[in-house]
Amino acid sequence: MTSLNKIDVAILGLGGMGQTHVKAAKDSPYVNKIYGYEPKLDRAMSRGKELGIESTSDLNKILNNSLIKLVYIAAINEAHAELTEKALRAGKAVMCEKPMGINIKEAKQMLDAANQTGQFLQIGFELHYSKIYTLAKEWIDKELIGSVINCHCRYYCSEFHLKNTWRSKSKGTLIGEKLSHYIDLQRWFIGSPAEEVFSMSAPNVIYYFNHPDNHQINIRFKNGAISNLNFSMFIGESDTKNPNDPLMEMLTKQSDDGHFLQYHIFGTKGAIETDVFRRRIRRWQFSDSSKHMISKIVETVTYSPDDDMEWIHNTYGQNIRISELVAKGLPPDNPATDSFETMKVGFAAEISEQEKRIVKTNEIV
Repeated sequence: MTSLNKIDVAILGLGGMGQTHVKAAKDSPYVNKIYGYEPKLDRAMSRGKELGIESTSDLNKILNNSLIKLVYIAAINEAHAELTEKALRAGKAVMCEKPMGINIKEAKQMLDAANQTGQFLQIGFELHYSKIYTLAKEWIDKELIGSVINCHCRYYCSEFHLKNTWRSKSKGTLIGEKLSHYIDLQRWFIGSPAEEVFSMSAPNVIYYFNHPDNHQINIRFKNGAISNLNFSMFIGESDTKNPNDPLMEMLTKQSDDGHFLQYHIFGTKGAIETDVFRRRIRRWQFSDSSKHMISKIVETVTYSPDDDMEWIHNTYGQNIRISELVAKGLPPDNPATDSFETMKVGFAAEISEQEKRIVKTNEIV
């Protein structure tokens, strides 16, 4: 039996997301040794000890180590472009968390570096690996709902980025930091290039945010389909889990306290609903009768709380898969060129809000 080709990997940024990357790397059958990086020595040493990996504050020790084949970037958003380009030009494969830069210049910088070096680059849009969405895509690809012509996403949550954190003070917006996931899914489901974007945001409720806390993003696609993303992060109750009630499970409470994360995907022959807080995906079938069109729910799939991450935010599965791709010398599942198109839509939405006009994606160059 042939042994697996194992690689050494490094995680740049050892915060909460970096910890997720470390766990996946430890569990991956394709990973040999794991290195960590933080720019401050004290934090690099303390986090390395906590996570049980060798860590450093000297980035060159990572970049010059020829045994390290794959770098996971989980640093703050403002560092994504610089770290990605340095790692690619040092001959590393790179998986970088979204956003793909905080502006179009940085996104293009990352894409150019990948194209010029021929190195592996995949952006962390892990919803492509999350079962509730891969099942929706499977139904779409089987043409069970006909051609997708409309896609709505309703995303309401509580404020969870906290005062005086890099996220609340970020130069970029929540469109890149968070909503790019859900724009990316709309592009994936509809399967046509986005051509026009019109987005609006109201005055902030969360006064200490350095960027809008709400967005209404509308997209028109080349094939005539449209999509809408309705987002706010202030209506959901903040205390999402009662620590004194061991029977109160988090998503169960959130499902009735103002939190929503739903897609409604409308096709010419049916529709799909994904509902994170109800742990459910449903499919409708449209048919004709002598009196009117008939709509009927024909398929419902649910899952248990134990399977939440695999179904709704499968970062863990994505990261193990990427280590497999790099170890086997395979290309990314989701090319950086496609992620760049998602980021273009996000940047167009930011311009649309600032200039109060429809923005064509071909303006974003």
